[in-house]
Amino acid sequence: MTFVKAALAEVIGLFVGDWTQTLVSIVILCAGWFVLGRIHQSGLAFIVALALATQLVFATRLEARRRA
Repeated sequence: MTFVKAALAEVIGLFVGDWTQTLVSIVILCAGWFVLGRIHQSGLAFIVALALATQLVFATRLEARRRA
């Protein structure tokens, strides 16, 4: 149970601890919602998901470099 609490604290700290990365995630989600609401193509949802995954990897690597 300690592992789960520590992992949850790390995930929350990753998104809330760095407000710039949080803002980037929100902008990606808002842009995706805006575009997907007007252009109904399934390929665009994949691009939004890919952008969010890329942003998560970037934020994780940035945090790891800061701690090292």
